[in-house]
Amino acid sequence: MLTIFGIVAIVVFTIQVYKTAAGTERNAPLWAIITAVTGIGLQFVVPFFFGLVLAIYYLATGTPQDQLESEIYGMATIIGLLGLVLSVVGMYLVVKFVSRVKDEPRVPHAPPPPPTFDRDL
Repeated sequence: MLTIFGIVAIVVFTIQVYKTAAGTERNAPLWAIITAVTGIGLQFVVPFFFGLVLAIYYLATGTPQDQLESEIYGMATIIGLLGLVLSVVGMYLVVKFVSRVKDEPRVPHAPPPPPTFDRDL
């Protein structure tokens, strides 16, 4: 169930970033790819490697292979939930960055405004 939520979050955030980036005159496909990679990386890739390292640790400490799954289930669940939360937070930060409107470029040597000669005589 949480995996479906994570996949839906990746799709929704990616579409939202694409639309927002296009509206703020940024490179929309690039920002959409950055959002998708952030979501997939933090939700699936990083927890996979943490789980792999955890399994190698348990095997190195003498846990039998047939009991490995039951030994790391709790820790793998925590790692998975943490990855999901970090994924959503990371994608939210990308949305927040892309939604900022760029400042107007300033002309470096703009002349001062003309003087006004409104004196009461």
